[in-house]
Amino acid sequence: MTRAVTRDDVKEALFDNGEDKAPGPDGFSSGFFKAAWPVIGDEVTATIQDFFNSGKLLKQINCTLLSLIPKVASPNVVGDFSPIACCNVIYKVITKIIVQRMQLVMSKIVSPSQMAFVPGRRISSNILLAQELFSGYNQRDLPPRCALKVDLRKAYDTIEWDFVIASLTLFGFPSTLVAWVEKCISSATFAVSLNGELHGFFKGARGLRQGDPMSPYLFVLAMEVLHLLLLQRVKQFGDFCYHRHCEDRSFFHTFAKWSGHEANVHKSQLIVSKSALAIKPLLLATLGFQESVLPVRYLGLPLISSRLTIRDCAPLIRKVDERLKG
Repeated sequence: MTRAVTRDDVKEALFDNGEDKAPGPDGFSSGFFKAAWPVIGDEVTATIQDFFNSGKLLKQINCTLLSLIPKVASPNVVGDFSPIACCNVIYKVITKIIVQRMQLVMSKIVSPSQMAFVPGRRISSNILLAQELFSGYNQRDLPPRCALKVDLRKAYDTIEWDFVIASLTLFGFPSTLVAWVEKCISSATFAVSLNGELHGFFKGARGLRQGDPMSPYLFVLAMEVLHLLLLQRVKQFGDFCYHRHCEDRSFFHTFAKWSGHEANVHKSQLIVSKSALAIKPLLLATLGFQESVLPVRYLGLPLISSRLTIRDCAPLIRKVDERLKG
């Protein structure tokens, strides 16, 4: 995982970048680098190899353009915008090389229940699994059960760097690779694009950039820590059913303290089966989540307690049809 980076490694990572991606602050798109590769290939390779050999990253390479995308029709406050990070191509090539090496072991580290960004797995499997778990959910003769749909508040933006580094170390990644990741995420500077003008640069203090190819993989590893904490609690108390320990949410508080992640109680949902209606008020009071009923939307599809029909998928079909029409 820490072998020397070759010219072929650099070229493969570069040409894996889509040409329709927005450029970073330097203004050069991946299309430019691909077209000019016969001329600048040696210089680009030397620059990237220097990082992997020395562990030093020029601030000009790791600067990021933040474009604010409105989430509502008439944005009035900061929360109405979604920041999209546009990284320089050279930086994205560096992190793509790191990702290619992390992918070699992701399937061995990440539990089978996590499907996203793990080679050989499909996120659609999570939809099938969730649908299976909700099968017959509202039958009154089944044991009481509930489901939580947890929304993490600004999941990428709030994660602590120390937690990311500790997670990589916990899962046994080589110290050299961990140092590469730490340099990449902690040395970033940002400029905000407003009305076509750049304002900044300023340093970050935590968080992962959504435009960084490495971010999804680091986030998956962070969620694996939460999975291990939950698994430990289940093993500690035996069968996972409702009892007095359900009021003890210390494992999630521990995760929040370590990672910086917190549940957004305004968007998180509690779905209680019909056989558990008697304890619903206590669950709502304990969790503070919003009450919800089936069907609920998960990864774009509705989750219901019976077999999906074409009518259930009509909103998704309509949305796809609208996208195709432009």
